[in-house]
Amino acid sequence: MLPTAILSVLSFRNIQSETFLAQKTFTENRENFQKELEDAFTKEQEKIFQETRASSLFLYELPKSLLEFGNAAAYKDVRGIKSIFLYNEGNLVYPDIASRRFYNTDGTANFPSKNANVQNMLGLVRLAYQNKDYNEALKYLKILEQAPRLSGFLQTDLTRSVNLLHFEILVKQKRHQEAEEYCLSILSQFLQSESIEDIPSTKFFFESAFTQILSFDDLARDKREAFWNLRNNFNRQLYHMETLSKHKELFQDLLEDEHLAKNGILFRTNEGISLLRMSSPQLSGKQVVIAEIAPDAFRARILERLKGVAQGWKNIPFSIIDEKDSILLGSIPDSSEILAQSHITSAYSWEISFYEKDMKEIRQESRQKMYLMYGLLFFSLITVILGSIFMLRFVIQEHKLLAMKANFLSSVSHELKTPLTSIKMFAEMMARGRVAKVEKVQEYSGLIGKEANRLENLIGAILNYTRMEHGTGAFKWEKLDFSVCAKKVFEAVEDIGVEKGLEFSTRFEPNAFVMGDYTALYSLAQNLIENAIKYTNAPGNITINVHNEEDHTVFSVADTGIGIASSEQKNIFNDFYRVGDEMTRSTKGSGLGLAIVKRVVETHKATISLSSKPGKGSTFIVRFRKVD
Repeated sequence: MLPTAILSVLSFRNIQSETFLAQKTFTENRENFQKELEDAFTKEQEKIFQETRASSLFLYELPKSLLEFGNAAAYKDVRGIKSIFLYNEGNLVYPDIASRRFYNTDGTANFPSKNANVQNMLGLVRLAYQNKDYNEALKYLKILEQAPRLSGFLQTDLTRSVNLLHFEILVKQKRHQEAEEYCLSILSQFLQSESIEDIPSTKFFFESAFTQILSFDDLARDKREAFWNLRNNFNRQLYHMETLSKHKELFQDLLEDEHLAKNGILFRTNEGISLLRMSSPQLSGKQVVIAEIAPDAFRARILERLKGVAQGWKNIPFSIIDEKDSILLGSIPDSSEILAQSHITSAYSWEISFYEKDMKEIRQESRQKMYLMYGLLFFSLITVILGSIFMLRFVIQEHKLLAMKANFLSSVSHELKTPLTSIKMFAEMMARGRVAKVEKVQEYSGLIGKEANRLENLIGAILNYTRMEHGTGAFKWEKLDFSVCAKKVFEAVEDIGVEKGLEFSTRFEPNAFVMGDYTALYSLAQNLIENAIKYTNAPGNITINVHNEEDHTVFSVADTGIGIASSEQKNIFNDFYRVGDEMTRSTKGSGLGLAIVKRVVETHKATISLSSKPGKGSTFIVRFRKVD
């Protein structure tokens, strides 16, 4: 109890200072939260840098020419990065076709748009194609593609249309090998040209051609993989060409900028595009990587990391605002003072703000903690008090049990000693010849037999009790007629009751079958009937009844004896317990009879009930499960 009292005093002192502690805890938590947010942002951004660096090193290993398509590999994507450009000593290394000279991609070239010979040749191609004379159509198409005096007059987008028609005729004729070689030859011409014209029509031709080649059933596995990689890398490089041509000045300005951060990272946003420059110490030598940032993916990736951190700090008001004053995470509380702010420098300028928490919320949280602590303290005190009460009851009960055991040992010793003394005394008198008359010898012999029976019954009760302690394993289960068992008990003790001047009324209905141990059931019937005889004075009546009742076999013993007080009825089935009145003290017994009865009833899954009033008698009723 003393440690509990000391703990209670200390707990009360801590509870009283809970509001102050809550304010202090909020300040510490806010500082830790701010640090975790900034660290998470830095780490996730650094992870993007590392992935971009790894992807750039991978790109250095790609084939120098796209025509080496058999060795081309899949591109390593970086979430948050749209495209990557590699420079070494100021020269563009990847993509290898992005440094070409571009014409305006408005669908026009620097040649006349019409020529009579070209129009006539196209008319012949159209007529042959409609008549499915594919060889004739291919002849005219080759003339258009190979004759400089004619092909020079084709518009760029019309040239790609001629190329696509040539390719599709080869496909219709099932000349798949020639179609593959023709597509690669057009690609070779495209890559070897000094200038790039009309990127949209070029993209359409090669996307259509590559898609059809990949659908060929007879395409070998290694070729299919090669064309797949070629298509992906070529489309990616065409996108790079468009990006570089559109923002060439911004790329050049970023490449020549010498004001780099210590970590070798520089951001630049202009004209709707955000670029990231990476150089030494991130890369070796004069290598430079310029990466185009994918705004939505970049923001989403970092915000996911920050949301994960914010999950553990739900009670701290904060907000993250972008360069457009849009709230990305958290919220701005009404009329709350800003405690701290920090700016995160990256491709986008974000501001993290932390706000003062409402004192009402702090008090409410502290009150909740106080109530919880009071509750825990009250619970601990109640637990200690109840534990002490139960422990005291246990000690008292144990003391009573020890007293009952001592009383039992004393009673048993007395009960054993009394018949032994009588047996010894009568036996010695007869052995020494002091009893000469035959009538006396018979009388003493009868007394010796009576005392021996009494001694046998006492020892049997002790043995039965001991056997009950070992549980159901000590029983021999069988189907038996309880009426026969109870009748044998009655016949064995009837003389005792008759000599005492008692009258009996019995009913033993046949076929009262139960499943049980014969010895245990015999002991049950014996104890109940003998108790009725013991505690009933003449003139008195004892009624013994065994009958069937639907699903049960019922055994009842009723007497007109001294009865049992209601306050004693809950204890009479306890081990060694005897009712403490003059009648029971003067009546010989061990205190085990009804305890044995209870054990037998529980073991046989039966029920026992008692109805008794002092001076009016008692009725014990046992109900067993009937067995057909």
